[in-house]
Amino acid sequence: MKDELWLIWKEPISRRRYKVGALVKESSKYKFYYVNPELNDAKEVGFNYFPGFEDTSKIYENEKLFINIATRLPNPARPDYLEILNCYNLERDSDNFEILKATRGRIVTDNYEFVSAFEPNRVEFDVAGTNYCKDVEECKNYLKINDKLYLEHELNNEKDNHAIKVIYERNGNKYHLGYVPRYYSKEILNELNKGTEYSAMIQSLNLDSQLSDEKITAKVKLILDI
Repeated sequence: MKDELWLIWKEPISRRRYKVGALVKESSKYKFYYVNPELNDAKEVGFNYFPGFEDTSKIYENEKLFINIATRLPNPARPDYLEILNCYNLERDSDNFEILKATRGRIVTDNYEFVSAFEPNRVEFDVAGTNYCKDVEECKNYLKINDKLYLEHELNNEKDNHAIKVIYERNGNKYHLGYVPRYYSKEILNELNKGTEYSAMIQSLNLDSQLSDEKITAKVKLILDI
């Protein structure tokens, strides 16, 4: 059995996300390697390499989770460690890969995160680009967990021709909350264009986001009828 996470790099100025690598967990080892075409695109705007993986043409292998990735996980010595696990719906015996998958290995000092590889039967993502959407302030006090959401292709988006808007509806009004993250938008748009039925709902919600480039943190669970 194979589990896979994608390494995402966020360009510091534009905040555009690039899928630059893949971390794979197999039965007896871990692998990390860089992936194109977005690796080359990222290099053009300043990306060099993820710390510890300097050779962008190499496949790295290790029996345990690479130390340069493992150090991004919450420290078990923290007094609030159990609360952190509980917050991410993890167990005390969750392994490092499960913790990385849940926390995404985010730290405040850089622009990297590890996200789940696209799985068509169930997709989870944080709404991106909420800071660019004025509708958020108008409706955020109405939002709640399990609210239904809608996905809509934004045809006139000059930066991403696969851009998908996340829409919230209330009393006949539509509110643009943000976007599906770029690293999932192409695959999801392919399904929407085929007329695939879907269900999208708010799974978790933080109206006072700690992320400097987001007004809110809204995690969406999307199920596609494939």
